[in-house]
Amino acid sequence: MSGGSGRSRRPIRLREALPPALAIGASTGGPKALLTLLGELDLPAPTYIFLVQHIHPRFTRILSRRLGEVSRLPIVEAQEEAVIRPGRIYLAPGSRHLKVERVGPGLYRTRLTHEPPRNGVRPSVDELFASVAQAFGSRVMGVVLTGMGRDGLAGAGAIKARGGMILAEAEESCVVYGMPRALAEAELADRLVPIGKMAAAIREACLSLAGRSEGMLARGK
Repeated sequence: MSGGSGRSRRPIRLREALPPALAIGASTGGPKALLTLLGELDLPAPTYIFLVQHIHPRFTRILSRRLGEVSRLPIVEAQEEAVIRPGRIYLAPGSRHLKVERVGPGLYRTRLTHEPPRNGVRPSVDELFASVAQAFGSRVMGVVLTGMGRDGLAGAGAIKARGGMILAEAEESCVVYGMPRALAEAELADRLVPIGKMAAAIREACLSLAGRSEGMLARGK
């Protein structure tokens, strides 16, 4: 029997860590890139996952069904004020911004808004990224895939400001190297990764984020 009044510290297991969050944004060429990514994505621990694809509202459900045919994780079209659960992918409807808010310790919900388009689009990657950064802090990874324009740039800045990570698709695999280029030129991307290697890069980054969560628990946060 050990002496003294100090209490031994039980090691924290990965499953006890606070789940990290993964937010993905894509535009032109995105559906094909997402089919490749989600067909290979196998995360090492429960993760909150959110997805914005610039798409006409009529095709959101079709995209959700098509991605669900290849994804190892269930895909649902986000609903207003739905409690968010790790291990499933929440797809923004084609006509509304998808936001995430923290409503209590370890408790999050979706918000769908009809606020004006941002960067000329709704849903906007910037809106999603900014809200996820606010809700999850440093436990966030943003991923920006092929697409025209600069949507995701300001949101990536919000994620980096909170200590999160950013991956962007490399030019060699992009249909349009616009959104990822904006991040690269602003030096906000931690890595530029071709789509065929993106799933492995996300898995590696999620392990790192899960480790941060364990550290937060150890410090009592």
